[in-house]
Formats: sequence, C-alpha cells, structure tokens
Amino acid sequence: MTLDRIRTRAGERGLDVDGILDPRALSERAGVPLELTAALLRGEEVPEAAAGGTEERVRRRAVFLYAVSRDACGRPYRVADIAAAIGAPPRWVGALVSGRKPPHLRHCRAFAAFFGREASFLTDTPAQAVSRALRPTLESLDYRSGNLMADLVDQYGLVSVSTRGRPLTRTQETLLLGMITGMLSAERHAGVTR
Repeated sequence: MTLDRIRTRAGERGLDVDGILDPRALSERAGVPLELTAALLRGEEVPEAAAGGTEERVRRRAVFLYAVSRDACGRPYRVADIAAAIGAPPRWVGALVSGRKPPHLRHCRAFAAFFGREASFLTDTPAQAVSRALRPTLESLDYRSGNLMADLVDQYGLVSVSTRGRPLTRTQETLLLGMITGMLSAERHAGVTR
C-alpha cells in the first residue's frame, strides 16, 4: 500500500522511483534483510515462513538495533547501561543483543524505546517493517509546495539546509526531505531521551 502510493506520487512529480528507493538504506531502516527488502520492493510476496516467527523476528531485530546504534561518543552501548535504563537484568540484555536467547517480550518495549523505536519495530513482519520505513519517503512526496525549505520550516521549524552552494535535483530534494523528515518524525514520535 505505502509502496503503491510512493509510486503514484513519484509518477505525478516525474521522479524516478528507483532513484528514490535505495534497497540497502531501506533494509537498514527497516531491520529487514536486504534480499527480502529488495523482493518486497519488486512487489513480490514474501512468505511468512521465510521471515521466521515473531520470536525469531524480535531476536534478529534486537541484534540489529544493538549492532547499528551508537552512544554519544560513537561507541556501542554498554549492556549494563541499557539494562539499567530499561529495568532489565544485564544478563537478559546481553543474551538478547547477542541473539543467544529467545527474547522475553516483557522488556522488549522498553528495549525498542531505548533505541528510539516503537515496539512494533521488533515484531513487524518484513512487509510491515518495510512499509513503516517507507513512510518518511511518502511524507516527503506528499508535500505539495515544491519548496524544500518552506516544507522543512513549516513542518519542523528548521532554519536552513546547506547544499554547499550546489542546486539539488528534484529527486535529491525528495531524498533529503525524506531523510530529514524520517529523523525528525522518529524523534517526535518516540519521545524518548537517552
């Protein structure tokens, strides 16, 4: 559904959908393996069995979140710090982020929130996860003014965006707007501070 809307909006604006949708970046935002993400972008059905059950998805996405997230100094988060922040035993967090142990869903909501994600990030099917990761792109295509800065100032109060003096193509503007929209809306929706 989200992908269909993106294709429609991109077509209306004369944009190249393949230039907007980067399977690798989308895979990283969704926490879905690249091959499954690419298949979903091609419109293929991904059998539920290929994605594993809910427990396996939670395990893989928890490992993914831990692997790609860094603290303010650019280092991986310490397991003890995550455990203290979410009120879980450090041994449980260590087992979760290493993929050694089936997750206990009681702490998973807090674990996802620690990394600025909704609990559904851990449990969504691949199709749901990719659709969620596509929302900022759709939001950027839904802006009607055609003026990148006006959209950013209006929506988020941004003051300026430096493009190093080079004009952006419409596709580049759309990608930039999608990236900024995704970051800022994730912060606003999560309401989580670390």
